[in-house]
Amino acid sequence: MSIHNVLILGASRGIGRALAIEYATRGCALALAARDVDALRELTRELGKQGGKIVYHRCDVADRAQVHATVEHAKKALGRIDLAILNAGVGEPGWVDGMDAGGVETVFGVNTLGIVYGLEALVPLMKKQGGGIIAGVSSLADARGYPGSAAYCASKAAASTFLESARIELRGSGIRVVTVRPGFVRTDMTAKNEFHMPFLLEPAKAARIIRRRIAMGLGVVQFPWPVVFATRLARIAPNFLFDRLLRAARRRGE
Repeated sequence: MSIHNVLILGASRGIGRALAIEYATRGCALALAARDVDALRELTRELGKQGGKIVYHRCDVADRAQVHATVEHAKKALGRIDLAILNAGVGEPGWVDGMDAGGVETVFGVNTLGIVYGLEALVPLMKKQGGGIIAGVSSLADARGYPGSAAYCASKAAASTFLESARIELRGSGIRVVTVRPGFVRTDMTAKNEFHMPFLLEPAKAARIIRRRIAMGLGVVQFPWPVVFATRLARIAPNFLFDRLLRAARRRGE
């Protein structure tokens, strides 16, 4: 299907901001949403110079009502939503020993429930309009539980599994569900990582890959391939080997 009207949640920075620029430069009308209204306003002003229609709306994706209101706002402003990208995400290094469960709730609220709320609001709307694409941004970190990232990995694993079920259930309905699984991308979030991030990509390159592969009709967009391959090996590695390798990696990082 042709993509003319795009809704992006988590559009104020990082991959979301780069996606907004990527689609705007191709003449798409955009509805942008995030918690940082000032950043959205500035991005809207910048992209508006190209002459396309750009609107923005404040949204905390962990708030179900705000997600529904944002989708409704986008529908009214754009007329229809051809593509919705559920991109908002959070994550900080954190260890199970001494953890704050409230922080874990926050991570799941954004990374997992934010996608659930988006699907809840978008599926009925897209059925009424005759179809559309919903892309949820997860992570290659969904493959296993990595030390120091329990909440992030678990939230992304839950998001990926939920999106997979949605993709299968909605096949044939006119709604295509896409799971986006990037590796390391240079963002404010990854800047907090204290370990080596192989094949680190700039947001603009990640956005180009995502746009192109969504346009190709893929159900799963994952990159870069060396990291994809490594996570596949990690997924099938026996526990004793995985545990030993990760303990050794942690010691090297200390």
